[in-house]
Amino acid sequence: MEIDWSKVDSGGAPGPDSSDGMTPVQRHGQLRVSGTDLVDQTGTAIQLKGPSSMWLNWETTGYALSGPGLQFLRDDWRASVIRAAMGVDASGPSYLANPVKAKADVRTIVNNAIALGLYVIIDWHDHVAQDHAAQAVAFFTEMAQEFGDTPNVLYEPFNEPQGVAWATVVKPYHDMVVAAIRAVDPDNIIILGTPSWSQNVDEAARIPVVGSNLMYTLHFYSCTHAQSLRARADAARALGAAVFVTEWGATDADGGTAAHPTLCLEEAQTWHNWMNAKKISWTAW
Repeated sequence: MEIDWSKVDSGGAPGPDSSDGMTPVQRHGQLRVSGTDLVDQTGTAIQLKGPSSMWLNWETTGYALSGPGLQFLRDDWRASVIRAAMGVDASGPSYLANPVKAKADVRTIVNNAIALGLYVIIDWHDHVAQDHAAQAVAFFTEMAQEFGDTPNVLYEPFNEPQGVAWATVVKPYHDMVVAAIRAVDPDNIIILGTPSWSQNVDEAARIPVVGSNLMYTLHFYSCTHAQSLRARADAARALGAAVFVTEWGATDADGGTAAHPTLCLEEAQTWHNWMNAKKISWTAW
């Protein structure tokens, strides 16, 4: 089910400002983390907004891979970022089953974003990434070697950790992948998945990964998640963590299905008011 975007106030246009004719990357340049903020080349706190692709291995419309489609999102929806959600161990041409096809899809989206002056998140879309650490290190090393010298690229090494501890499982995985990326790319943003479907950002913030330009992932779906999850994010920020909502929807946590078709727009608006007030960036599922 499609969201009626006219009913969800995202707090202003997220992409190009027609008054200056610049793309998001032309305007903001190299990004970095300052305190709990994502800031641009001038040190000004910014808020990136845009879509996430579907699991690329299950993408059937081709829209996520379309250059003209992404240009429409930039120019009409004013997107400033796109998330390339590369399925890792799911069915279809996922990364483990067909790495050549999976990497080609990611490269297409990244190259389209670079051509259009958009930011792009390379997402290792995996729920058990700790079981595929060697493959993730090899993948992100390759992506950093290819794209790390551009300001467009952000990395997301773990989509949604499930049922595993931060300190003993998720953090050691992140330590390994962050080290691999930083060996090639010293400065682009890395967004770290957090426990329990990327909801327990406060748990991660209490034992943070050491390094610079690191952010922590929060995912929400407004029919399922409300104030208690925002409180976790506020607690994480109070501990000094920078938060990026790399996945959200105005639906049930299943993403909106025939079994759960409801849209919870009022709660979605509350989420947007909260993100806008704190300049928390997002990509919508």
